[in-house]
Amino acid sequence: MSVELSVSFIRNSIKYAELIAALAGTFYYFKYQHTAVKLLLPLLWLITITEFVSLFLISNDLLLYTDAQGTKYNLWIVNLLYVIYFPVLLYIYFKEIKNTTFKVCIQIFTVGYLVVSAINWIFIQNFITEWSELPFIVGSLAIIIAVVFYFVELLKSDKIIVFHRTLLFWVSIALLLFHAGTIPFSIKINGYAHIPGTHQLFLILYVLAILMYLILAFGFIWSRKE
Repeated sequence: MSVELSVSFIRNSIKYAELIAALAGTFYYFKYQHTAVKLLLPLLWLITITEFVSLFLISNDLLLYTDAQGTKYNLWIVNLLYVIYFPVLLYIYFKEIKNTTFKVCIQIFTVGYLVVSAINWIFIQNFITEWSELPFIVGSLAIIIAVVFYFVELLKSDKIIVFHRTLLFWVSIALLLFHAGTIPFSIKINGYAHIPGTHQLFLILYVLAILMYLILAFGFIWSRKE
């Protein structure tokens, strides 16, 4: 199998990892239905449905933007999804964390992300043809810091005894792995996309995405009821 086919195969596998995570979250919903983590389930389904719908739109040449060179784009769907994705995840940590200072910081991060996104799409990047580099990096840093806040609070609580059976712990591991691993790559992702022979670099992003969703699925299965 050529490098191009291998990268394409792994990219196409992401949607199935998303589906596995969404199905596991649905089946084990009873475990976390009384916690803020329950907001993760509709987000997972939104991501999964968006992935399959995007594939359908591309296959049928629907709702795509075509530039003067004939290149077709559906990035507006992904960019719109991130406007929902980051605030929802930050809200989960805001609700689950007890420390007042940490909660205020998360609120600031959320507002900051939305402001940066608005400025980015109005003055810096094209919402239709460019992947959200700056908003993604800012949102990823906010998620990483929120995860660190959670770990700090976890270490000081009684939950540390059974941390490995706590759903939010596995959610945090998954998010930390993905966002910390993709920030360096995301800085120039739009530039990489237009350089011939560099698409294998996207393999980093794809593998980390698959790992994230599989860890989430494992967390739903392994965690205990809260």
